[in-house]
Amino acid sequence: MDKNDFTELEDLAHKQSALYKVFSSTRRVLIVWILRDQEMTVTDLAHAVGASMQSTSQHLRLMKDKSVLTSRKDGQTVLYRIAENDLMKNCLVLEQSPLSDAAKVDENIHKEGEI
Repeated sequence: MDKNDFTELEDLAHKQSALYKVFSSTRRVLIVWILRDQEMTVTDLAHAVGASMQSTSQHLRLMKDKSVLTSRKDGQTVLYRIAENDLMKNCLVLEQSPLSDAAKVDENIHKEGEI
């Protein structure tokens, strides 16, 4: 491995390390799992994770600053979703979401009922 390859690898390692620090909070992991396939408001997320709006807003701000989440405005409502970037595309936290497995089971049950 030459010096340039090592420098690029080291840079990627720093980015991954910073990303995984974001997931040191149970609430932030829950937020990512919940947002896996949808957008939600701060109010809805706070209710879903059992936290105050203030606490949820702080988590969302940090996650947005670290490029884990993005947001968009719909009128006066702000909707949060998972960022579509290289770091999040291969995020193990998303791949290990129990909510995605539950959704697959639920989908299979509905399909079996239609037969």
